[in-house]
Amino acid sequence: MAKQKSVNKPSFLTNVLTKIQQIWSKRWKVIVVLLIVLIGGGLVLRGRAKSGQDELVFEHPQVKSIVKTLEVSGVVDAKERVRLRFLTGGKLTYLGAKEGDQIKKWQTIAVIDQATLKKQLDQDLNNYLKERWDWEQTRDDYVENAQGDVQPVPALSDRRTVDKAQWDLENTVLNVEIRDIAIANTNLVSPIAGILTTAPMAVAGMQLLATDYFEIVNPNTLVFKAGVDEVDIKDVVEGLSASIEFDAYPDEPIETQVESVAFASSQAGTGTVFVVKFPLSGSFGYPIRLGMNGDARIILQKKDGVLAVPLEATREENGQVVVDVRTGPKTFETRTIEAGLETDDDVEVLAGLSERDEILIPS
Repeated sequence: MAKQKSVNKPSFLTNVLTKIQQIWSKRWKVIVVLLIVLIGGGLVLRGRAKSGQDELVFEHPQVKSIVKTLEVSGVVDAKERVRLRFLTGGKLTYLGAKEGDQIKKWQTIAVIDQATLKKQLDQDLNNYLKERWDWEQTRDDYVENAQGDVQPVPALSDRRTVDKAQWDLENTVLNVEIRDIAIANTNLVSPIAGILTTAPMAVAGMQLLATDYFEIVNPNTLVFKAGVDEVDIKDVVEGLSASIEFDAYPDEPIETQVESVAFASSQAGTGTVFVVKFPLSGSFGYPIRLGMNGDARIILQKKDGVLAVPLEATREENGQVVVDVRTGPKTFETRTIEAGLETDDDVEVLAGLSERDEILIPS
């Protein structure tokens, strides 16, 4: 009987190693393909970039209008704006207006308690009458007799007594006047016409502090106030045209002009500034309110019909302004020009170029 040959089956470890080898062989194929794609794409992009570098852009100088402007931020304020306070606190006995009310000039806004002051005034008047009688008695005793005949010049001590009586009388008069002023100060009167924008209380009967105030603003005197940096203030003068665009009303500019430039500087977060005011009188189709923020565009200088090139096409070399002028399909030369007005976008050309020239625009 013939013997059967035994066949050795692959072990479990052998099978696992075989699988891993197959997976890695496939992964390497994928990695090679990705590398080929990346290298090829890079070469294409490099070729495109190189070809783009060869494409030069030229433009002719243009005859146009150019405008130099300055943009500053600011806020709406009012030229006629007052804050009224009582000299001392007190109980509010009368309130003549509430926030948002229209106020007439010299209108009484509020009154604090006068009872104590009036009693003190009565007391001062009584003291005055007493001193008046004392003064007249002293004068009768030391200066004149009962028949009205003048006595001889009184002694020095007698004159002192008369002078003291006179001073006591004058002091009582001053006390009455001071008390009268104090009573007048218990009435708060508006020196301007306008709108009551701030009131510490809405009803009478409450206790007011000396720090409480009523604010009145005349809406017919609204102005736009902006701080101009000290570097730029030399170019800003009264009468320059300007336009203002408020944050609340974008794309709806208001045409105005520079009304005034502050003589004294102010301090802002950006440094030293000078306040410039722009009037806001008239009707603008939408309400303008105190405290609104916006931006003012001041026209510093404007020229019409001038030869100009883009600002980006110019540069400075050795203290001179130069441009690159086309000499061939892909060649150019550097040329010095005489520059005039410069704006954020254009430069005026006074000499050195014509409309026939072509200048290089950097990419």
